[in-house]
Amino acid sequence: MRVRVLGVLLVLLPGLVMAQQNGQRAWQQRLDVAIPLPVPSVAVDPANPFAAKVDTAPTLLTAIPPARIQLAGRVKVAAYVDSGGQCHGAVPLELPFPGITQDLIKSLMKTRFEPARAAGAPVPAWTVLQLTLAGKLKASAAVERHLELPSPANPPRPQNPETLYPPGRLAELPATDPSTLTSFATPKRLKVRISGREAETAVHAMVHVTESGACDRFVPLEVDDGLVPWLSAYLATWKLRPAERDGKPVPCWIEYTGRVHLKMGRLSSTTVRVLTTEHFDPKAYGGAQ
Repeated sequence: MRVRVLGVLLVLLPGLVMAQQNGQRAWQQRLDVAIPLPVPSVAVDPANPFAAKVDTAPTLLTAIPPARIQLAGRVKVAAYVDSGGQCHGAVPLELPFPGITQDLIKSLMKTRFEPARAAGAPVPAWTVLQLTLAGKLKASAAVERHLELPSPANPPRPQNPETLYPPGRLAELPATDPSTLTSFATPKRLKVRISGREAETAVHAMVHVTESGACDRFVPLEVDDGLVPWLSAYLATWKLRPAERDGKPVPCWIEYTGRVHLKMGRLSSTTVRVLTTEHFDPKAYGGAQ
């Protein structure tokens, strides 16, 4: 028995040695494994793209506020209409001109509507309308005007329009969930008329001045949408002494802030439509203000 066991061991030993040698060679083989490196972060300076280094800033020589120009702008307004088709009030969402809120709401409250319906029955609901107002600007005047070079570290930001909140009585009136409506309240015959008036409003824009001292483009930052044509016409009259660098005139941007006084003629609506894809929820505005 001992002789047989020993013989078996002598037969197995060479195989074990070869396996160890083969195992070592496999362990020593080269393996190509991709190890991802961390992605470095890069700090971005809050640089103003309108800022440029100049020796002297542009100087305004002449400017003529425009008069007797045609204006047009878009109004978006949410109106509350009861089940009888009467409008009890409205909340302006977008206004193209200053000082028109009161006349706009009065026009809507005088208008008869076909009420909204749910399951075939008339129901109270909010409806969002889009109107185009057009008219003539009779005259304008610059009340305040400041021009300065843009700050390199402070990029300009457009000014968001002021949010108008529904008065308490409107926010508390029962309104039907728009998802259950089969039709939206629609004005039977709506003609908005805004009486002529005078108003004062802020203006803020980035203005590009060429090396010849003219304005060739601008970026409105705070101006009523309907007054953008007025601002364009106003800037077209500007004559400036251009900026200089190393004794030579160079183009550059300037920041214009100010206030203007406007004498508006009568405005009238030219188009009206119901925005069925947009809904108004007074609770989203924090309720009564």
